[in-house]
Amino acid sequence: MKNIIKAIIVSLAFVACDSGEERYSREYLCQFTFNTQLHIASPLTRCLTNPGSFVRVDVKKEFGVFNLFIYSNNGKEQEKLTLSTDKENYQMGQVGANNSIIVGCSNFNGLRAYDSQCPNCLDAYTGISYPLTWTDNGQTVSCAKCNCKYQLNSDGITDNGLRLIEYRVRFDGQMLVVRNN
Repeated sequence: MKNIIKAIIVSLAFVACDSGEERYSREYLCQFTFNTQLHIASPLTRCLTNPGSFVRVDVKKEFGVFNLFIYSNNGKEQEKLTLSTDKENYQMGQVGANNSIIVGCSNFNGLRAYDSQCPNCLDAYTGISYPLTWTDNGQTVSCAKCNCKYQLNSDGITDNGLRLIEYRVRFDGQMLVVRNN
């Protein structure tokens, strides 16, 4: 009897791990690292500790250097931030489906990082440019192509159960790391 109970517990542990793994996408490579100590005044730094605050970060490489274009969900802040150190540039890589992610602090579930492209359209159509835009005071994002509306504070889920592409996020007070590998 004890062996059967142990087998059931082990089986449930594997199921629990598998369902957690499914939450994070591996379909599009995401390697984003940001040192908040080098960019204290950035909207990206501020959103990490302010529930309900999110930013979209577009990453572009120009002349061998990464630039971050940061847009806050309040619609008031925009920033172009050039990564100025070799270490910052070395740590950056491909960032999601179209080099753009949404990062922020959920009102209920802590830090979250999502791809800023509509997963519904990425699945249904060819290409990778289906950008999401802020709606409802920046607490949701929506797609102009399919009209899906994703709740950022509710794990990126729509009313009909579709879910944003989510990446693992870690913040130790200095380094923000968003990855899926």
